[in-house]
Amino acid sequence: MTENISCDAHDYFEIVCMRQSKIEVITKSNEIFLGIATDIIKLNGQEVLTIKAQEHLEEVPLIEVKTLTAIDNKVISHNFSVEW
Repeated sequence: MTENISCDAHDYFEIVCMRQSKIEVITKSNEIFLGIATDIIKLNGQEVLTIKAQEHLEEVPLIEVKTLTAIDNKVISHNFSVEW
């Protein structure tokens, strides 16, 4: 059975991708990813957030995300942090 995240949590991921926001993601295993949110894709049956970091793409399963922070975006209200 595939694990799912809440609809509210999914909305935050969709928003940062739609805005191409600069983000910081901290996983449940305390890995940190920094970059631009680009898309949510299906990979091996899991939804995965793609993050453009430097010259490569990072792929982080949504169910592994502990904290999502949108940072340093031009529109102040587009900066936020959520933790699950």
